[in-house]
Amino acid sequence: MVMMNDDHLRKALIGAVFFVITACVISQIMMQLGGGERDDPLTFDGNVVDETLGTEEIEFEDGLPPFISSAGGFYPERAIFDAGIGIGGLLMMAFSFELYHRTKPVERHQKIANVCGLISGIVIGFSMFNIIAYPFNTEFDMHIFWAMIIFVGAQFWAICLTVARSQIDYELTWKDWQVNNLRWILFASIFVSFHAMLLLVMNGYVIASAVFEWLLMISSQFYLLTFVPTLSKGGSVVSKN
Repeated sequence: MVMMNDDHLRKALIGAVFFVITACVISQIMMQLGGGERDDPLTFDGNVVDETLGTEEIEFEDGLPPFISSAGGFYPERAIFDAGIGIGGLLMMAFSFELYHRTKPVERHQKIANVCGLISGIVIGFSMFNIIAYPFNTEFDMHIFWAMIIFVGAQFWAICLTVARSQIDYELTWKDWQVNNLRWILFASIFVSFHAMLLLVMNGYVIASAVFEWLLMISSQFYLLTFVPTLSKGGSVVSKN
């Protein structure tokens, strides 16, 4: 059972990716240019920080760092950030259900991967919807908690869907690229970006860490676009078998 036909799903996927990336970029630009309290030094500590980042205290001497969710601290940029991440989270949950029903693997391990992809996609979407309730600058511990779920979930989600659709999309190409190969490349980008982000921030390289967070987000969004070539104007393409 599918909720949308191929044309509607194609437009929804492309529109959602464009909307989320655009909202993040615009809100970040507004934050960087906003000045005022955004430039005041910030110091954080807490249990989540200790367990996740391995340090008792994190200090941002130059104010809000260029992490994506830093833009969720002050209005008016917070309104754009909340809309982009919140709506993106709801769409992620909807897409997870849609992709689950459109994926009909034969092998047992691929069926398990498909279920895990559905679960992780829902968890990511739910976490995106929740993270906006805990701004970076005032609820840092809970913000990091939900962010880690999103980041770890993105890795799990990408590998699960790559495995689940490996046979289904075996011959599928996009501009002479094998779609399966593109998914493995994007998964590698998500995985490397996450670990590089953590390593760099633990060693005090905040700007470099933020660059990898942006790469992680963009790679995850582009991963969603790898499902666009599976859609045809004539009907649902769920399997080549």
